[in-house]
Amino acid sequence: MGISRRKLLRAGAALGTVAAGAAVFDWSQGPAALGVREVPQPRLIDPADCPIDHIVVLMMENRSYDHVLGRLPGTHGLTRDMSCGDDDGIPIHVHRVKDMTCTVGDLPHGFEDGMLCYNEGRNDGFVRSNGTQSMGYMSPLEVPWMYSLALEYTVFDHWHCSLLAGTWPNRRYLCAGTTGGSRTDDFAPGKFGYWERTVFHQLAAAGISWGVYYTDVPFPALYPDLLLRHARNFKPVRELYRDLAAGRLPQVVMIEPGYLVGTDDHPPRNTQPAQRFMHDVVEAVRLSPLWPRTALVITYDEWGGFFDHVPPPELADDHPDLGRPVGFRVPALMVSPWAHRGAVSHRVKDHTSWLKFVQWRFGLPALTTRNETADNLLEALDFSSPMRTDLAPLPTPRVDKSLSALCELAQYLRPEDDYEFDLPGGEGPESEAAWNLGSVRGEVFEIAHAMGRAPGAPDMAVIEAAARNEQVSGPQFLAKSVSAGVIPAELDLRGAENGATPSPYLAEGDVPASPAWLDA
Repeated sequence: MGISRRKLLRAGAALGTVAAGAAVFDWSQGPAALGVREVPQPRLIDPADCPIDHIVVLMMENRSYDHVLGRLPGTHGLTRDMSCGDDDGIPIHVHRVKDMTCTVGDLPHGFEDGMLCYNEGRNDGFVRSNGTQSMGYMSPLEVPWMYSLALEYTVFDHWHCSLLAGTWPNRRYLCAGTTGGSRTDDFAPGKFGYWERTVFHQLAAAGISWGVYYTDVPFPALYPDLLLRHARNFKPVRELYRDLAAGRLPQVVMIEPGYLVGTDDHPPRNTQPAQRFMHDVVEAVRLSPLWPRTALVITYDEWGGFFDHVPPPELADDHPDLGRPVGFRVPALMVSPWAHRGAVSHRVKDHTSWLKFVQWRFGLPALTTRNETADNLLEALDFSSPMRTDLAPLPTPRVDKSLSALCELAQYLRPEDDYEFDLPGGEGPESEAAWNLGSVRGEVFEIAHAMGRAPGAPDMAVIEAAARNEQVSGPQFLAKSVSAGVIPAELDLRGAENGATPSPYLAEGDVPASPAWLDA
């Protein structure tokens, strides 16, 4: 018999439990031992005296602060009593996702959806808009590397996405401080691409080196004049690792994760490849000769439909409606040997705060009103003390390819489907039974075995059923959907032996101290 969607996701949960067993973040120490402290007021210095010569930003995809770091002690995170009512007014409380590191489907996160979640500042519409999955959060058991990173460096717990909108508009704010008044991905009538002046235009005009390192698709290439004039500034992410090892990084850098190969953290994908990608970037920066002079900012473009309890603020903007309010909070960290260790900044930030920091350091004017009024990132850096030298390598996140493949299937399932229990992380007795490893072990083995075999000839009846989100066999779904193109081949994470896109992150194990691995 075929495996139902419900059983398929139960199998995914079991695989997630196995993967999470390797967690190294020791939560048993308790909040008092692990909590972060608030950063002091920033010490004002002249930009010419700043030891930071290389400013890097890595922007991931679609997660809220509460969803990823809401359990980090010492920050404005989650409490057990937080909830949102469903359509019948029944409160759905925040809950851990029970070791399953992907969701069922991609939660709504457009402007209208965001306004329903926001509900005039009450932030109580997430379940009515996006379903019970929106209330799930990841603990240190799901993302141990992320929590370990937060305890070593500085967290921003009031960094909001710039717009109550999706990915592309928010990435435009990171690049240009504006969308020209748009909340959508649309180009202006009769034009291809975006035409605002970006920080990269500024840097080029001022003679300051810059680069965009991309895994598969570089977002700034959607500014056509930027790409045409400065094509050499766009490099594959492998070149990032080489340039870091050789000590030749540009002064300002934007890093793009893999939108097609699944290292961007975009739901419903397994978050493990994204954790691994971020780890590889951090370790490559840390082991570079440029580390003493580098500040790496990691953030997310928007909240992805997940619950966040802090109402978005209103910020100044050339198009005032776009700042009333801005978007929900997203995870954001400062990684540098000058960053405060285990610290948190409570000051309001948005994506243009990175622009502000770049412009302050290199003497550039603001691009827009939002950019001009943004809060700088300086309080995350401590220039009053000697540079930190106590930074050990963080553990390498594990990537379970079978779990990643299961999560890819989840993009074809709908959160509103009538499951017998809430997914993921419901808290009732039905959920407890469903997440029991022993009851689904056989299904795990069956599906995992199917991950390793090449797809057969497509059966269009099965493919059409899969496309309509009907119940089909998990092995059939994977093999035939890939073969027929319903699941693109580049999203097939079963391994290079099956013709999948090569992994964009480094080989298994920690990044070695020498650059010898580059040609391995």
